[in-house]
Amino acid sequence: MAAVGDRRDDTSWVVVELTRSGELRAEEGTLDRYLQEGLQTPGHKVFIPATTYVRNGKRITIHLMEGYAFVASGLPETLYFALERDCIHVKKVLCTPGPGGIPVLSVLSDTDVQEMKTQLRTVISEDINAGMRVMITQGTYAKLDGEVLEVGEEDAQVLIELRSFKVIRSIPRVFLEPMTEGGEG
Repeated sequence: MAAVGDRRDDTSWVVVELTRSGELRAEEGTLDRYLQEGLQTPGHKVFIPATTYVRNGKRITIHLMEGYAFVASGLPETLYFALERDCIHVKKVLCTPGPGGIPVLSVLSDTDVQEMKTQLRTVISEDINAGMRVMITQGTYAKLDGEVLEVGEEDAQVLIELRSFKVIRSIPRVFLEPMTEGGEG
């Protein structure tokens, strides 16, 4: 059993540099699927440090780190390196020379990736405005959507309507994600 605080079993994240077509797939929200197909592992965790949504008919993309994606470790290294050869959306999988010149995957800790996710949510929350449809991403009302009625410095007043339930709640802005006009977050 690992000791408390032992992070050796935590997920680490392989750093992938994207081609221009990969960046375009990231903006349209399909890159994770292409990377999973390239890894031959549907559902494998992928983090793309960008998000795109539509507001007032205009497509808005927020990039935290343009040109990169992060893929959860745990698969044979050969699958990651095969992305360079087999996936037109991957420019290269970052690595360093290991013993005998054999490449070793460059990885980020799960803590680093969680920090990036928090930073991205913070950047997104700055774009929350009254009248906007939002998806609540965390807390008691997670996975529900609503309409922002008023925006404060830290929180937003959100009208949440279900069939037999209507309530206005103060939700931290970092827990809100703008929804596209088609209804997706």
